[in-house]
Amino acid sequence: MQAFVIEEANKAGIQDVPSPLDSLQPGWAAVKARVCGICGSDLHAYKGSQPFFIYPGIPGHEVVGEIVAINPSPTGPVRLKNRPIEENLAVGERVVLEPSVPCGSCLPCRTGRYNCCANMRVLGVHLPGAMAEYYTAPLECLHRLPESMSDELGALVEPLSIGMQINNRARTSADDTVLIIGAGTIGLCSLLVALSRGARVAVSDLVDRRLQVAADFGAHLTINPARTDIQAALDDFTGGDGPVVVIEAVGSTRTYQDALELVAPSGRVVLAGLVADQVEFPGSIFVKKELDVLGSRLHGGTIPQTIQLLASGSVDPRPLITHRTDLSGARQSFELMHDHPDEVLKVLVYI
Repeated sequence: MQAFVIEEANKAGIQDVPSPLDSLQPGWAAVKARVCGICGSDLHAYKGSQPFFIYPGIPGHEVVGEIVAINPSPTGPVRLKNRPIEENLAVGERVVLEPSVPCGSCLPCRTGRYNCCANMRVLGVHLPGAMAEYYTAPLECLHRLPESMSDELGALVEPLSIGMQINNRARTSADDTVLIIGAGTIGLCSLLVALSRGARVAVSDLVDRRLQVAADFGAHLTINPARTDIQAALDDFTGGDGPVVVIEAVGSTRTYQDALELVAPSGRVVLAGLVADQVEFPGSIFVKKELDVLGSRLHGGTIPQTIQLLASGSVDPRPLITHRTDLSGARQSFELMHDHPDEVLKVLVYI
């Protein structure tokens, strides 16, 4: 079969690789890929800055496909606390992928936090991904799509489920004022979920085009800190209280610090952006404000919740799609994402 393979940093292309249909392990399904989004983590793998990607490897996990073969496990599905499972999946059904494959035995897996698995493997990172004609996955990682949902909308389920997890961690409600730092894909997905819960939401970013997308989605306030005093804007927005929830979706030492400084006393901060560097805070701020500071990782059972949200029609993330291509154009799309990040939100690759 044909697959997009990243051989090493900055070296990738279409290759003929063995079909996974020939070696389907018990409890797994083979899926014919239809459309696959390019995630920021895929780009990091391509550029050599994804520390967990195993080279050579096939990226891709934001995928809609059709089940073509199932090898049932003699012991049945692997059931973990708080992990929703689709029962009786069948050949011919369209599915969306939950790419994380937890070990099932570590403390988080045993206590209902499987998305924090100490031995996590992720399809498209540690295991072959979906930017290929076919991919394989444990049956527990596949979720049905409603017949009425398009492939394009289905390809946005996985990134939107990250925004769902972030808002679940933040306990976002209609009583909250929220600041989202960063209007990339994850920040905008977090915006859509927060708005669906009735929250008043401000979004900050340095790129006006992304702020316009946030405004079009319904953000109550957009702020470019390069031109506007963000503290003054938030004071006006919240009547001087400060935002109850701050979601950091950039991943820099500066925006981590900003999140803690801007959140209201007694507020909640969710750190979703990855930062490799050490981050320094004044230690007193945690006590002075009595903050809840939370991380957010992957999607802890939020994919079915996200499918329901999309099926309701109350949110439409399709404006996130800025580019479409086929497998032959994947490499050029990676370069476009790297060279022109201000112009690209989501690229869909039609397989």
